[in-house]
Amino acid sequence: MTVALPVSIAPQDGESIESWLEHLADANGLTTAQLLTATGRGRAGTRYLTLAPSPDTVARLAALARVGEQAVYAATLASFDGTALDLTGLDPTDRHSYRQVAARGWVPAHGTQICPTCLAETGAWQTAWRLLTVTACTRHGDLLVAECPACQRPFRDQRHSHLRRVGGSLVCGNPLGDGPTRQCQHDLTTTATAPADEAVMLTQRRVDAALDGHDIEVLGQPACPAAYLTDLRHLTTLMLHLAGQPAATDLAHWPATLAHEAEQRTGDRGPRWGLRPPDDPGVRGAALATADAILAAPDVDAAAAALTPWSELPPTTPDGPLGWLADHTVMTPTLTRLVMAARAPHRRLSHHLDTHPGARMPINLLVIPQVIPHAQYLEHLQGAFDSSEDTVRAFASLSLARLHPDVTSWKAAAEALNMPGPMGVRLARACSATMLVSPDEWQARIWRAGEETRRRDYRATEAKIEHRLYMSRWFNEWARQFRPGTHYSSVGYGLTWQWVNVAHAHLDLSPAWRGKKPTAKDRAHYRQFADSLDEDQQFELAYALHKRA
Repeated sequence: MTVALPVSIAPQDGESIESWLEHLADANGLTTAQLLTATGRGRAGTRYLTLAPSPDTVARLAALARVGEQAVYAATLASFDGTALDLTGLDPTDRHSYRQVAARGWVPAHGTQICPTCLAETGAWQTAWRLLTVTACTRHGDLLVAECPACQRPFRDQRHSHLRRVGGSLVCGNPLGDGPTRQCQHDLTTTATAPADEAVMLTQRRVDAALDGHDIEVLGQPACPAAYLTDLRHLTTLMLHLAGQPAATDLAHWPATLAHEAEQRTGDRGPRWGLRPPDDPGVRGAALATADAILAAPDVDAAAAALTPWSELPPTTPDGPLGWLADHTVMTPTLTRLVMAARAPHRRLSHHLDTHPGARMPINLLVIPQVIPHAQYLEHLQGAFDSSEDTVRAFASLSLARLHPDVTSWKAAAEALNMPGPMGVRLARACSATMLVSPDEWQARIWRAGEETRRRDYRATEAKIEHRLYMSRWFNEWARQFRPGTHYSSVGYGLTWQWVNVAHAHLDLSPAWRGKKPTAKDRAHYRQFADSLDEDQQFELAYALHKRA
């Protein structure tokens, strides 16, 4: 039977079990070693005390301190089982069972991080500080500190006891190796801190919400805490491996800082970030923030666009880029979707147009038609894709728009040409998947086609045609003089002909359809009208656009 201690102290909210037991020992005039003895630590009773103690150990501690068993359990890392940790298979009676838990990666080992300001205010060490997905304090806006500035070791880096000999004292307490009575006396509350940037804080708030059991938005959809934290950890692992590639420093600032720790860990296989991420909370927080910004994107397209520059970094290997990416993390369903989307041909071409030397230029978007004219297609674009002529001509215009510095997506390219954003994405997907030339050659071809396309303000021409939607006198005059017998109801086809052949705009967006997508019958009737026009009729119909309506 466990004899209760005279003084009862309950763990503070979020306080770790070792911090609570140290304060409990102080309150009852015991050394931490005496307190551990009172818990009945024989037969490995305190094995995995901070991680997941056995139910018997939890019951003895609750009885000893006269608190509820749930309060004791909440002070251990086991309270995060199912969210930040997967402790399946851990058996407190089997010291070898930890191996299968550790093999999953990112499992807290010896030591912990701290927020010195929190310690000064409450005197309590937080359980969550041990989690490797936690890098900042959202209360004070600072990065956590992982190493004592005096002894240059992680905090609570004692190997032979879960509790420090100094008890609840706010000094480091790490053993110095000069005998059992020598401990580091650095005052933890004076430890210098560094502010966390906004991206790290935003990620930490999302992580904290997940640890509290709330669903988190991932790719525009709510995800359960365990799924979000798993995806975040594995995507961060992938980003850490990609950060070791030479061009990674062009994408973010933290890969340069990561290089030093990577060099220290590098062996034959290189750093194994999937097992143990960087120790520095600043570097780890920045990597987590980069990954979380991708997961926080409103949809898969936006997330893949953010991941694409990183997905271009893998070195050349026999398995190819996809094989390299899959080998350097755990490909969850979410990561698989992201990586496949990021490596899609239209995204790789998009990345080339965004980053290729000399690609970005202050091109005038007004002089780019929605569809490159037929003559320029025959001269420069034919044979570049295994797609229809109409698709290639429209995609060529989108590609020209992508050369503008402010146009950074296919959606934005379409909108810059007065087209619906989703249409731009669909055209890019359909066309780039059938690409038969290199990105460099395609860029050269569209540039030549653009140079030979007639210079005019195509947005103004489109607006002029749209303005004529409810006018028919111009069409009736043209028909009476040059195409007698034409029915007045064909005015929409005449308007569409000007839209396609003068404004060089997309057939589906003709104002004659009045905002609806044309049916196959609509297109067939228009084609029949267009094919029936001779050269003189076409010339006069184009000229009619410049007459007063």
